[in-house]
Amino acid sequence: MTDALPRTAPVFNPAGPVADERIRQRQRLGLMLARAEREGARLQYWARSAALAAVGLFFILFAEWNAALAFTLSGLVVFYLLGFCHYGLVKRRLNPPWLSFVVGTLDIVLLIFLIVGTNPFEETEMPLAMQLREGSFAYLLIFVCLAALTLSPRLALWVGVSAAASWSAAVVWVVAQPETLVGDARMIDMPVAERLQLYFDPSFVDVIEQSTTVVLILIIAAVVSRSRRLAEDYIAAERARINLARHFSPNVVDELASTDEPFGPVRRQEVAVLFADIVGFTAYSEDHPAEEVFALLREFHRRMEQVVFDHGGTVDNYIGDCIMATFGVPQPADDDVVRALRCARAMSASVRQWNARRAAVGLDSVDVRIGCQYGPVVLGAVGSERKLSIAVVGDTCNVASRLQALCRELDAEICFGSDLIDAVRSMGNEGDESALDGIVGRGAVTVRGRDEPVHVWVVPRSHQGWRGLRSLRGKGGAAVVPGSPALAIATPV
Repeated sequence: MTDALPRTAPVFNPAGPVADERIRQRQRLGLMLARAEREGARLQYWARSAALAAVGLFFILFAEWNAALAFTLSGLVVFYLLGFCHYGLVKRRLNPPWLSFVVGTLDIVLLIFLIVGTNPFEETEMPLAMQLREGSFAYLLIFVCLAALTLSPRLALWVGVSAAASWSAAVVWVVAQPETLVGDARMIDMPVAERLQLYFDPSFVDVIEQSTTVVLILIIAAVVSRSRRLAEDYIAAERARINLARHFSPNVVDELASTDEPFGPVRRQEVAVLFADIVGFTAYSEDHPAEEVFALLREFHRRMEQVVFDHGGTVDNYIGDCIMATFGVPQPADDDVVRALRCARAMSASVRQWNARRAAVGLDSVDVRIGCQYGPVVLGAVGSERKLSIAVVGDTCNVASRLQALCRELDAEICFGSDLIDAVRSMGNEGDESALDGIVGRGAVTVRGRDEPVHVWVVPRSHQGWRGLRSLRGKGGAAVVPGSPALAIATPV
């Protein structure tokens, strides 16, 4: 049997879809915690059975076999039967909500009766006050903790309050007996000898000690009753962390998850933007089974995402076979441009390693082209409370995307905008000029959608051993570049 959200007639909610989503979230959380409560009931049953078996075994081994022992063991059997019947109903989901509270109350009442009550078969009658002084209240704490295993805060609190009230009633009843000697705060002023004599009297009851016991039971009940609240807080925190982990590296997630507004206000700042795209993926997806297409796409995303995170970047978005990454989000750093440049080159290296593995098993190589630019963007959170994500928009993003598409016409693995290269050079000793090795200038190039030309720097593409995706291979071993009908790159067959 599987849980499902309760079916109700659609009702107009004036608070809008956000409130509806919150209601659905609470319903899903309630279903999950209900399953946890049923699992907790199972743990409670077995823990309860083990505890009763241990107590019963102790009495059988060390107590005298007589009618008094049989009376005590019969009480343990009643405890077990209560738990067995309750667990059976819970397992079959036949228990009404109030049943657990009734069973918990019966457990406490029966336990108090066995602790304070008189065994009718006991030959020697012990003073009632002694029953309160042998640490028997610890059994009450066990039952309160067993109630906490159900992860029901109301049940744990109810059992704790019932235990405290029942124990208080038992103390009042014992104190009301004529033979009981009562001690209070005035005992402190008594001489030590008189205090010891009173304390060791079998009919003595220390009211302060018993009051402390009641307070201790209530504190433990309050602590264990918060388990559900802690579970809800943990789930909410993990949900927020998972949402952040889709964009940021683990170390950045830990930092952002601790703030109330991780993305900050909408603002303008300098950011390095990177696009990486698989050339010919559309044609490839038309000629291959969907399973192979998704396997290729997932492996590409996994590899590129790891490289971005290794360089402290942010995965801004997945756009089909394209991944967009940013450096300087949510907070800028002095080395954003260097990390972006090194990330682009590490992506190319990762793709080459991937292609070597694909070639070893007879698969075609994957052609990935990368564009990267640095400049001002507008940064902020977009969406609604139902789904919130970070967005980076501006001319810098457009140029980076166009540079990625320009790689095919310039026969380059990576195209960098001059703004990014200039920013790396301007860092002087703080930058890493070795990252610029192998990058050559291609001058001003006009890109689609922009009036002003962009000065482009490229990492030339190596043709050695290249064998592209089969869907792009034309007659005579030529790879026709989409979007550039006049350009054909000859590749060995």
